[in-house]
Amino acid sequence: MSKRGETREVILDAAEKVFFQNGFEKTSVKMILEQAQIVTGSFYHFFPSKEALFEAVTERFLEAYAERISGILGNEALSMKQIVRMIPEELGKSAETFYNVLQGDKLHWTVRNALHDRTLEAMVHPLAGALARLKAKGEIISRLDADDVTLARILIKGAEAVVHGEGSGSTEWFRSETLREKLAAFWACIVQWE
Repeated sequence: MSKRGETREVILDAAEKVFFQNGFEKTSVKMILEQAQIVTGSFYHFFPSKEALFEAVTERFLEAYAERISGILGNEALSMKQIVRMIPEELGKSAETFYNVLQGDKLHWTVRNALHDRTLEAMVHPLAGALARLKAKGEIISRLDADDVTLARILIKGAEAVVHGEGSGSTEWFRSETLREKLAAFWACIVQWE
């Protein structure tokens, strides 16, 4: 990584730590500069404002979230039943950090929605791969005549509706047995598993 890339990462790491400790409102650029041990000019070379930096930190957080979900979906040892149980737990951890620590609800709605959509889209191909693998092993049967990518999109969009239904916005909801049951019931309408 170039020195320039390293400096940007140092700023992002410092900002993430300070935002996590203080939230968006209580964090100042000065606090981030002190944590990163850099000068003001370096900060503004990469980020025009605290808001732009916060968006970059949030985007990086969501990318890491998508990677963790992909890790679950790519784990060949997991059954569909296990996948459906593990995803809400990961959603809960990520939601707690995004809303309670990063204060992601303070992002402009267009940015928040764009990040949300990008995160969901990043899950499509890993889920399609998991579906193909589980179908090939005879562990699931699709109830729809659709290719794996289309099936994955349907499952993700349906899961989104379930997750953001009753209890939406509550980190307890993401970890609840009720959510797991509702998610499993919806997915079972689309794919059959034991």
